[in-house]
Amino acid sequence: MNFNLISLLDWLFFINSIVLIAIIILERRSPEKTIAWFLVFMLLPPLGILLYVFIGRNWKKHKLNNNFAKFTKAVVDNFIEKTNHKEFKPLLELLANNSDSPVFANNEVEVFNNGYDKFDALKAELQKAEHHIHMEYFIVKNDHIGNEIKEILIQKAMAGVRVIFIIDRVGSIKLKQPYIKELKDAGVDVIYYSYFLAPLLRKLNTQLNYRNHRKIVVIDGKVGFLGGMNIGDDYLGKGKLGYWRDTHIMVKGDFVLGLQAVFLNDYLHIKRTNGGNKAFLGEADKYCPVTPDKGHTIMQLVQSGPDSEYPSIMQCVLKMISMAQKTIWITTPYFIPTESLQEALKVAALGGVEIRILFPGRFDHYIVYQASQTYLRELIKYGAKVYFYDKKAFVHSKVITIDGEICSVGTANMDIRSYMLNYEVNTVIYDEEITAGLERDFEEDIQNSIQITEEYFDKMPAYQKFIQSLARVLSYLL
Repeated sequence: MNFNLISLLDWLFFINSIVLIAIIILERRSPEKTIAWFLVFMLLPPLGILLYVFIGRNWKKHKLNNNFAKFTKAVVDNFIEKTNHKEFKPLLELLANNSDSPVFANNEVEVFNNGYDKFDALKAELQKAEHHIHMEYFIVKNDHIGNEIKEILIQKAMAGVRVIFIIDRVGSIKLKQPYIKELKDAGVDVIYYSYFLAPLLRKLNTQLNYRNHRKIVVIDGKVGFLGGMNIGDDYLGKGKLGYWRDTHIMVKGDFVLGLQAVFLNDYLHIKRTNGGNKAFLGEADKYCPVTPDKGHTIMQLVQSGPDSEYPSIMQCVLKMISMAQKTIWITTPYFIPTESLQEALKVAALGGVEIRILFPGRFDHYIVYQASQTYLRELIKYGAKVYFYDKKAFVHSKVITIDGEICSVGTANMDIRSYMLNYEVNTVIYDEEITAGLERDFEEDIQNSIQITEEYFDKMPAYQKFIQSLARVLSYLL
């Protein structure tokens, strides 16, 4: 009897494995990802099936709003006809087509390169809110700065300001209910990103691998914040990683309306999926007010997620790299590029473009850190310059500058997870002054870094080389 039961289970497991392997092949994933999943099935047979169901299956749906896309393209085409920056036409049109992003030309931008400046500005602007506060964060912590923000939100909600707070369930898994309850009791609409696309059951979340990594704040439709910093004392340099080097921006102008659209879209989709029925009725002018003249900074918004029609942010970075004539400077805490991005960087380096990459000198995710170094080593062989930041600190910025003329800032790391699995949002800024400021920050960071050469990798112990090679195989699952 026991023998028959075991035989039956073996056959069931075999059939399930064959079906899953067939599904993986039919999804036409990259060869690297397919091989990585086969390796998981072989090394962890029973667990591998469960892992694939929860973090490997592609549940995403595709959406395309043709009417809005046509409107956006018309706006961009009109701008291109009038602008003197014809060299940016391919990038402008790309973001209009893959991210439905118009050109926002009336903006004032302030850049923050540390948590103290960012949070001081954020708290000051939150205190000024009169109609609404919209916040969306991946990580929220119940610590000093987390409680300062919480108290301001409670105060504003009790004063009649509509406060909505979207929090990612995985990123903020350690955030306890008392924190949330205080906010809700004061009238703050707190909702978790979860069950967004296609869970098998309401209590069985099959989308554990999809995360809302966005960090957005919109205040009264007039002021917006975007960048790499979550809410927590770590971003003030008070965590185990030491001084925290990051980049965040505050925008006043019509770009804020783009951030507002991203936020409202996320909010309404989550509410609808979770059975809510709240909608924004009336007062459209309060959520999307007419923007007075603020400045002349030209910006576009690029967003992507597991339900996107295109991997828009990855395509944006690829186009920026291909347009570079002189320099490509990248700051990223993780470096696991797609094959196309890695090849584009190699081609740029061989073509004489100066490539400089700033990367942490210490890790917060061990496997990702080890895998990243294999890609960096390849680029060093092609002439790229790679710098490891101060080991007593951590660099978390997500910044790319091209030829000292344009730059990208946002929430997306330079890795496959950000490009394919997470909900992310970046901005491309067509402004030499802001780009120059970011490059000055980069130069200062280089002074606190060491340049890594091939000798660094040649002297690496054999066991560490093996770990890095294995981590690279698994990198397509990270």
